[in-house]
Amino acid sequence: MSELDYREVAKEIDEDRPDGFSVSAIHVNFEIMDLDIQDRVRERVCDRLKDTATYYLNDDLEIVQDSSIDDKWTYDIVHQCGTEPMFDAKNDEYYCPICKDEQSVFDY
Repeated sequence: MSELDYREVAKEIDEDRPDGFSVSAIHVNFEIMDLDIQDRVRERVCDRLKDTATYYLNDDLEIVQDSSIDDKWTYDIVHQCGTEPMFDAKNDEYYCPICKDEQSVFDY
């Protein structure tokens, strides 16, 4: 599929995610891609994306069909302890609210 290159999606996510975090979900918006495919075919596309992303990212993740997002796809991350990250816009970095005291990326 020209609109959704599975390996390219996984590669972009791998380059973008912060150290110490894993991908928990990839959200895909088929509506924005304007692909006229049946629901059962979408399920196969999601399964293939999941297999490819799991292989390249080495994370256990799920694929979510989500027409509410503004992009073709986006993703969620969790810290190695399983906690969703917080984002410090001033420092432009993600951090774990639970582990920050032990492994702070900021000097508080």
